[in-house]
Amino acid sequence: MFPTSETSLRAAVILGLLAASPQGFAISTLKVPLKSTIAPKMANLFNASAPLTNAALKVVATVQAGDNQTFSDVLVDTGSAILWVGGQQKYIPGADTRVINETFSVGYGAGGVNGTAYLDRVTVGEATVSSQIIGSAGYMEGFSLVEPIDGIIGLGPSGSNYGEVSGHNTTRTFVENLVAEGTISHPVFGIYVSPLSESGIPEGTGEITFGGVDQSRISGDITWLPQNDPVDFHWEFNASSFSWGDKVLATGPIYSRTDTGVLPIAVPYDAFFAILDDVPGASLDESSAIAGSITLPANVTVDSLPAMEIGIGNLNFTIPASKYIVPTSLHTTLNITDNLVHTWIMSGGPGAFDLGQKFLENAYSAYDMENHLVGFAYLA
Repeated sequence: MFPTSETSLRAAVILGLLAASPQGFAISTLKVPLKSTIAPKMANLFNASAPLTNAALKVVATVQAGDNQTFSDVLVDTGSAILWVGGQQKYIPGADTRVINETFSVGYGAGGVNGTAYLDRVTVGEATVSSQIIGSAGYMEGFSLVEPIDGIIGLGPSGSNYGEVSGHNTTRTFVENLVAEGTISHPVFGIYVSPLSESGIPEGTGEITFGGVDQSRISGDITWLPQNDPVDFHWEFNASSFSWGDKVLATGPIYSRTDTGVLPIAVPYDAFFAILDDVPGASLDESSAIAGSITLPANVTVDSLPAMEIGIGNLNFTIPASKYIVPTSLHTTLNITDNLVHTWIMSGGPGAFDLGQKFLENAYSAYDMENHLVGFAYLA
């Protein structure tokens, strides 16, 4: 499904703002460097029963808060909307901290956290909010695959943190507070996730741009799509197609979401099993940290495999086999003990994509909280 005429008009207006001259719009954008890294403790703390979230690669930012503290391993998560710290070093209230006598509690696919909520001055990269609700972790469980973890900065849609802070129905996200305090003009942000090389080494530095998008990161225009209802849940939209080589395995509308907090490219259920049927000897990983993903026979080569293509709006993102094959250098970290060819491909459920980090390494994504739009562009 494509935008209605009204949504198309809104998207055109937003696109015009994002493409404006520096004097017109870019003066109110702020950039935050992101680091893509392998979770170093993962091999030692592997638990086959643990849910898969950020199994090998985590995207982190640095947050400053509390008593002049720096929390350097804060996961960036578009699938949640609460900011909390204290996972490694204890959060200590500082001169700018205000006690509000409230608590917070958040559940994730990878675990959960609860503790005390405060108002504090919080800085993420170049962006500072003088009065942000921030959680101080008191109890955590289930995050062993991404340790060390200092916290999570949730960049989900407005209203998607319902009931997670006591005394509040919902609370403003970091992006909403940047707008409320006049730091940026629009509740829009763009994300560039730096990829892993074929040898499993992070290439360069990723980036969040608050208040707009970074035109230097993209090629061509951003395609904006309307969020699916309810808009206060996840960054969900409809993709248009999915192909495996020259075979079209799904056509739109395909219910989809992006999530920087998960790792795989999860494709529609029927397409997932069509891939299994297409490659002789393909099977499911049953024991590693990416259990549930597709594995291929040891004699399969990158050159013998087709590319995947995901259609979003008028864009087609091609993901070659070299990008969906797990580098052998990561096998030990992922507790892979066989000699099979492993992939980042999983099932997203009936008729649904869940486009995690391995997809987002191949696309620039943008999010408009005011007009309820999700945007994509080719990388420069």
